[in-house]
This record gives sequence, C-alpha cells and structure tokens, in this order.
Amino acid sequence: MDSLEFNKLAGGLLVGLLLAVGIGKLGDVLYAPDLPAHAAVEAGADAHADAGVGDHGEEPAVPLASLLAAADLADGESHFRKCKSCHAIAADDARGTGPNLYGIVGDAQARDATFSYSGALSDLGGAWTFEALDAFLANPKEYARGTKMTFRGLSDAEDRANLIAWINTRSDAPLDLPAVEEPAAEDAMTEEELEARDAAIHGDTVDETIAAAEAAADGMAAGAGAMIAVASAEAGETVARKCKSCHTFEAGGANRVGPNLWDTVDRDIASIEGYRYSDAMESQEGAWIYDRLWSYLMDPRADVPGTKMGFRGVGDEEDLAALIAYLRTLSNDPAPLAGTR
Repeated sequence: MDSLEFNKLAGGLLVGLLLAVGIGKLGDVLYAPDLPAHAAVEAGADAHADAGVGDHGEEPAVPLASLLAAADLADGESHFRKCKSCHAIAADDARGTGPNLYGIVGDAQARDATFSYSGALSDLGGAWTFEALDAFLANPKEYARGTKMTFRGLSDAEDRANLIAWINTRSDAPLDLPAVEEPAAEDAMTEEELEARDAAIHGDTVDETIAAAEAAADGMAAGAGAMIAVASAEAGETVARKCKSCHTFEAGGANRVGPNLWDTVDRDIASIEGYRYSDAMESQEGAWIYDRLWSYLMDPRADVPGTKMGFRGVGDEEDLAALIAYLRTLSNDPAPLAGTR
C-alpha cells in the first residue's frame, strides 16, 4: 500500500470517528429529557443532584428576622404558585404529589404519617422552624441530601422570607415572627452636631425647638412628645423602609397588604376607604394622635389585640420617635406638635 492510499484510509477513519462523536452529541441535545424546574415530585435520589442555588452557609446581608418582619405577603403568595402543582395548603384539601402544607410552620418535618417521605427528610427529625424552612427553600438538596424533591430552591433571601411569612398565615395558629435584633447604637453626636441637626430639621433655634418639645410632651406618653419634636424625620424615613413592602407613603398611593400611610397623623383610625381592616382595628375609636401612634407602633399586637399586622413593632424609642416624625411630614398640613394630642 503506497502512502497515498494509506493517507486516504486514515482520513476516512478520522472522518467516521468525528461523525460518530458529533451524532452522539446532537442526539443528547435533541432528546435530552425536559425536566420541570419546579417539581416537588418524588423522582429518585440522584435527580438534579447538583441543581442547588449556592452555599446557604454564607451569612445573609439582612437577618432573616428582619426580612420576615418586612415580608410582602402578596409577593409570598405569588411565589407559592410554583408549589401548587404538587402541594395543597388549604386545611381540608387532600395532599398532592407532595404533602399538604397547611400549618406546616412549627410542625414536625415529616408530620404526615400517611405520606411516604424520603429517608433523607424523615431521618432529620426536628420541626419546620423559620430558619429550617429558609435553609430548605434555599437549597433543598443541600439541606436534606438525598431528598427526592426536585424543586431547585429560591436563591433570593427576600423571596424566601415573603414565601415563608405567607405560608405562616395558612394556619389555625400562626407563629409569632422571630424578634428583630436592634442594631447597635451609632456613636453619640457632639453637642454642636446635635444643635446643627435640630436647627436644620425645624428651621428655628434650639431654644424654640426645646420649647416646642416641652409643649408637645403634655398629655403624651412620658417623654414621647419631646423625642418626636427633636427627632430626625430623615432618620425616620430610613426606619420606614421596613414598612415599604406592605405600605405606600405618597399622596394618593394605593393600598397594599397594609393601607396607604399618607396623612396618617391625626387621621381617624381605620378610615381609609376601600381597605379591609381587621375587626380588631375596626373596633378602635379616635384618631392617630401622637401618643396613640407611639403605643401602637411600639407594640401593635399589644395595643390592638387581634390586628392582622405582622410587624412586631419598633422597640427603640429613638427610632420610634424618628418614624413618627417622618410620618408627620407626609401631609400637606402636618399636625402641630405643641399643645398636643
């Protein structure tokens, strides 16, 4: 065999090998199984074994308790649509491919004796705490290695908190949300900085500010009037960020999970037309005067037992004063502080 014939034979073998490999790859593309991204079915221990959403062990930028306190329940319900094909969440509904999730928060992790859980989940024991649900929903296969659930997880911490907070409402006895740890106090301001801040806020002298504060304190919770009078509305706007998932603040803003908060100070309680208040709130009399706002925003559930608002309140008095000072600015005719109501 001369060299020309040898080269032809070698070239033919090489082309055949390349065609075989190429056809195999093409077949993988054309006939690969189209597995659903969000299926809570029992599909075998190795299905999507590497389909996680990252290392949940990293410390989140915002604590879970803070995310839950500011959770958007409507958004959480929308995320549950991904689960509806496999899970029921009404009290009397039969389970689907996955177990019924009504009242799941705080209950045992493998609570349904009639459902065939994978060993990966049933062997864990424990309860579905807020933290456990957050870890599981972030990466089910990392939390329960070998689980047969093929749901890939929710990578966004806020989305998970919204979903968990909504699931918590689907219960005969929703759990109290975890307490929000107050941030460490900032370094104290110098006397000159305080004077400059107060003058900038009120547009008058410090002596006039003090006089207004003393007048405002009459008839209010001890010291509350004075604190509101000198509080920073700008700082209060920062505190109010935790409310923005449920409330709008601008004039004419829509009601969301909670009512619009424009012109709240001095407005009659439960008076926004078109908003469905709880019976507990409907039964309240009077207006949102400063001392009433103070007691309610400090501990909503204690001030109005039975309120639907899940927010636990503002425990820090300086933050609370700043928040009310900010709410006061949300009006075309802010309620006066002196002579107080």
